[in-house]
Amino acid sequence: MLAALGLAACGGGGSATAPSTGSVNTGGNAGGSSGQGTGGINGGSTTGTTNFILTSPVMIEGGAMPGEHSCDGHAGSPPLAWSGVPVGTKSLALVMTTIPADGVTKYNWLLYNLSANRQALEAATFGVADYGVGSDGPVPGYQPPCSQGGGAKVYTFTLYALSAPVNAAAKPDGVTLTGLLAPLTLAKASLNVSYTRSASPSGSSSACLLVRNAVQGGGGTAQVGCDAQYAYISSEGLPTHTMMDGITASNLQVPTAQRFLGTNAWRIPLTPRLADAPTSVTDGPVGVAVNGVPIFNPCKQGGCQNGDTKVLGELDLCNGHAGRADDYHYHAAPTCLMSTKAANYWDTHPIGWALDGFGIYGYNDADGKPAVRDGVCGGNALPVSNGPQGYKYHVTDASPYVMSCLRGVPSPDLAGQSAKFSPMRQPPVQPFAVSAMSLRSDAATGQQVLRFSSTRTFTTNETGQDSYANPPGSYQIRWKALKGDELEAALGLANNRSKTACWAFEFKSEAGATTQPPITYCR
Repeated sequence: MLAALGLAACGGGGSATAPSTGSVNTGGNAGGSSGQGTGGINGGSTTGTTNFILTSPVMIEGGAMPGEHSCDGHAGSPPLAWSGVPVGTKSLALVMTTIPADGVTKYNWLLYNLSANRQALEAATFGVADYGVGSDGPVPGYQPPCSQGGGAKVYTFTLYALSAPVNAAAKPDGVTLTGLLAPLTLAKASLNVSYTRSASPSGSSSACLLVRNAVQGGGGTAQVGCDAQYAYISSEGLPTHTMMDGITASNLQVPTAQRFLGTNAWRIPLTPRLADAPTSVTDGPVGVAVNGVPIFNPCKQGGCQNGDTKVLGELDLCNGHAGRADDYHYHAAPTCLMSTKAANYWDTHPIGWALDGFGIYGYNDADGKPAVRDGVCGGNALPVSNGPQGYKYHVTDASPYVMSCLRGVPSPDLAGQSAKFSPMRQPPVQPFAVSAMSLRSDAATGQQVLRFSSTRTFTTNETGQDSYANPPGSYQIRWKALKGDELEAALGLANNRSKTACWAFEFKSEAGATTQPPITYCR
């Protein structure tokens, strides 16, 4: 396949986990004439059928939500399971709400166009449906409980059985989505749980707020939760700015969503400390930007002896590209992210966080002068604004661009970085020269479209056991995440049963001719 011309520069191996079926209670009892019923020990209430029950393996009706699913933990969504989906259901939707002191319903989680054949959502669910944007926008997906007042807060998960899929504009808010659900609803099942924050919650500690405030100021779609030891920066790894434009040497990998969620979120030490000796970062990620996109070292996979990705033309105009896991990441200053603020903003606000817990800042120190860069890791120990004291890194336009080593004690994510990434395609080969590369959405089909031109013939493969010769010319790689029944069908194949998300790929010439067979890849 085209993307099998992969860059030998980035990403490692990993595996996704299979969806959990959880604990399912089918023993609902009929309610009154309204058609409502109550589930057993785990199930909440139902409307429209007595057998439609929503449960969880970690929560019971009227019980407590584990703190790990709040902003006082890793902030990933909790696992859920259900049974008794009524006959005629064509689609499912899930809505999580709470009613704060002002009495206005707040939306924490909006998922729609789930397959009617699905029976569960695993913890930190990924890639299974369309997202809406909750009340703590602009972040789509799960927004963990993080109340500011004391006392228990009740959160309601409502599963909707629908007579048809939902036709919604991208990322609707809660009021819009529930309005669209109303005329399609055949039945509802709910589960009510509570969460009570402690008097000194870890998700509101001063160290945690430094990370959360930086991420919220970055304007991306990342979330932050904190336990006593780490801040967890969770995201699907894609920025809101354009990607892939201007690349002149490409492996033809493409940016797809990543599961940096729940326990797989990026762990940033909350109390960073200087190490006895620096740690080399010649391979893989060294930090994460405030928009949730990983920051890599400048080198190709295997070390800097294999080349500098920026010098080789492998980076886009934002200093990022897609690596072996079809993941987007930066290798130098994330200039498109930085352009969203006045230049001097990044003198005093982190662009991101290194994997040792120290902040990564812009080109200048807080006084506006070019940053002092020591001869150790490329940072300095001058006083810090909006970040932890003791050390800080600064980006520069000269290699190594961000840092040459970690000055502090690394997060476990440095050693375990390969577990963060799950390649879904054949091993890559060396990049080759391209021109006119761009990535845009096709509104008519919902596909992402990567366009490029080549002046020479190149050979691609899909499975590692086939090959396709492509003459000089212009080409398109088109892909789209599968949802609903299409996703369930793909995940039902034997080779995909340990996976959670899938993408359908097409390969065409710019004129629209198919250059190799369409194929679906899952991770």
